[in-house]
Amino acid sequence: MSNNEMIEIFIDEIKALKGEMSLTISKLIQSKLEERAHFEKFGQLVDRIYGTAMTLGHIEIGEYTKSMKDVAYMASASENEKGHQKTVRAMIKYIELNDEICDCLLQPEKMAPLNFKLSQEKSKVEILNKREFFSVQKKSCD
Repeated sequence: MSNNEMIEIFIDEIKALKGEMSLTISKLIQSKLEERAHFEKFGQLVDRIYGTAMTLGHIEIGEYTKSMKDVAYMASASENEKGHQKTVRAMIKYIELNDEICDCLLQPEKMAPLNFKLSQEKSKVEILNKREFFSVQKKSCD
């Protein structure tokens, strides 16, 4: 299988998971952020993107995705309502960036500016995680 074919499969996977992630966020909002299992579900979905990104050598996509996975799992194990609200905003931002990620995967010349943006977003998510969920030990699904 060629690299281009693997990229196409990865893009299809991201697009398919985007719908599931959006539905998960909708359910979370409908529950007024009380059904925290939806945070964990989101973490499981982005974990699938993380694995493929790292396998294909897209480190910045993988690292940003891993930070989203971690914060989603931490939110699922926390009672912190303010942290939950911030996490949902980060989850929505992640979904918005998925379109740009898919576009740039097909146009490698656009990857450098995207990688810079993803690095910034990863830093924001890591700060959110440290500030809001510093006492939570959960890093992945149990």
